[in-house]
Amino acid sequence: MEENERKYTFKQFLREVVIVLASAFSGSIAQTAVMIPNGLTSGGMPGIVRLITHFMPFNYSVVYWVCSMLVVLIVFFTMGWQDVRKIISLSIVYPIMIALLDKTGFVMLSHNDKFLASMLVGVLYGAATGIGYIGGYSSGGTDSIARVVKFRLLKHVPVSHILMVIDGSLMIISAFVFDRNVAFYALFSTLISMKATEMVMMGLTNHFVEVNVICAVPDKLTQYILNEMHRGATSFRSVGEYTKADRKVIQTICTTRESLNVKAFLADHDEKAFITVTPLSTVWGLGKGFSNIHDVDNN
Repeated sequence: MEENERKYTFKQFLREVVIVLASAFSGSIAQTAVMIPNGLTSGGMPGIVRLITHFMPFNYSVVYWVCSMLVVLIVFFTMGWQDVRKIISLSIVYPIMIALLDKTGFVMLSHNDKFLASMLVGVLYGAATGIGYIGGYSSGGTDSIARVVKFRLLKHVPVSHILMVIDGSLMIISAFVFDRNVAFYALFSTLISMKATEMVMMGLTNHFVEVNVICAVPDKLTQYILNEMHRGATSFRSVGEYTKADRKVIQTICTTRESLNVKAFLADHDEKAFITVTPLSTVWGLGKGFSNIHDVDNN
């Protein structure tokens, strides 16, 4: 039994190492081999570092490392160790990978092409984000800053809205600092990155699933599903035959991506929660994205 546990632990460790390295490599090469050589910028941490290095001629990887460590400290003192664990690995590996790739001088495109470069940045950065999310990691960029803002200042505002404002502000500033076209290319990269992230995490399709949860915070979870995800929720009672405990079960139908949001929420609020996710071939109803019951072919 112990031997099997050791093998599982090693495989899990190896998997996490591969995920961190692959995520850091994809995101770093997007910046050093595509974005910077083509005079582009983006949202998130790369956009912040690009603005800083534009006014102060410091080494890009050094500034990235300093900014990453500042985010780690801010998250630690505002959110605690639970949130820092998600960003500490990539916050350390990312700047190292950027520095190593920068030393090689490798440029992906043979000549300057901002349109093609913006597409590549979106694909590579989206892949990096998606790979990191699969392993439960975050690079500790503006998404972490958005969580801190919500936690400390704007508890009633969804993180996605705060993140949109932060990244949107970076692009507006970039329009004045660099060029309007560069800002639009950054927006284009961001849109591609969002889709690439989703494709990496979910595949080419995004099916609906049924999520059933038994947890210690059913009311908090219900409010999250209703107010943050804007999905419906149903509850019913269940009794564990072993413990004879009477517990509330929360059920919702959502997309595969949204089920990961439920998982992330419970990881923060009740890591002992019991969750089942069942794929659905189709859903007829009036809910968000559901098939119309009057349609002849709903598949």
